[in-house]
Amino acid sequence: MVKKIIFFFYSFFLSVGLFAQQDAMFSHYMFNLQSVNPAYVGSREVLSVMTVHRSQWLGFKGAPTSQTLSLNMPLFGDQIGYGFSIMNDKIGPIRSFSFNVDMSYHLKVNAAGHKLSFGLKGGGNRFRSDFSVLSLDDPIDDAFDTDIRKRFLANFGVGFYYNAPGWYAGLSIPHMLNHEFNSSQRHYFLIGGALFDLSDDIKIRPSSYIKMTQGAPVNMDLSTYAIFRDTFWAGIMARTVIGRIVPTESKGGGVGIMAGFNITEEITAGYSFDYSVGNNTFKYNGGSHELLIRYDFIYKKKDVVKSPRYF
Repeated sequence: MVKKIIFFFYSFFLSVGLFAQQDAMFSHYMFNLQSVNPAYVGSREVLSVMTVHRSQWLGFKGAPTSQTLSLNMPLFGDQIGYGFSIMNDKIGPIRSFSFNVDMSYHLKVNAAGHKLSFGLKGGGNRFRSDFSVLSLDDPIDDAFDTDIRKRFLANFGVGFYYNAPGWYAGLSIPHMLNHEFNSSQRHYFLIGGALFDLSDDIKIRPSSYIKMTQGAPVNMDLSTYAIFRDTFWAGIMARTVIGRIVPTESKGGGVGIMAGFNITEEITAGYSFDYSVGNNTFKYNGGSHELLIRYDFIYKKKDVVKSPRYF
């Protein structure tokens, strides 16, 4: 029975891949905007290094795991932003390792701190699939025993990002090139968020993240968390598809919680747990876990950061 469940998962994944290969997703997307929008790099005006680890569908054999490491910083009086990122992604017999370089230009709109940014991303993805690792009750296709494919797939992307002291919004296409080799397709991302002061000690930060690609439902993440004394935060999140709030077997979703600390002025750590609901896989796993660590190198001579920056 276990093998049949695993085979069902791979069959489902591969059939979806024929229409649209989805990018890796992260619950901490509001901290990880560089991964989807190159115009974001340098906008925080500090040298920022961040790593995120995600273990999805805990207890489900062959479930996705993803790790990413990114760096971004301002250059030349904060007008130019530079960054790079690497990501390792594994889903059953499929592995990919990507490297990208990001550049951005920040245009000052007014004296109130509004900026319009333009960004470019370039890099590639080393993709490898090995279906011989699958354990099947009954061999259906000899290709599952022998098919080992690997290739380097080039990529470039563009993005636009507008940020103000209390809110931000962005539109991006981080992967412009379609590749038949791994059924990958162009993705479009819309991001947005804000920060509201409820009192001297409590802030509220809502954010949203919409992902669109041909042949797949339009996914939407919504999250809101409260920040206490610029030190601790906690909140909730939901993942669904546009046009349907309640998940179904054909259009699943998820719900989750998140929390974190600004350990020092430089170090931030966060954790999230989310659980799939509605789709066929949620019965066979223990949810998804994600851990974030970020370090900001603060330029003391500029005294850039007097309190934590949230976007």
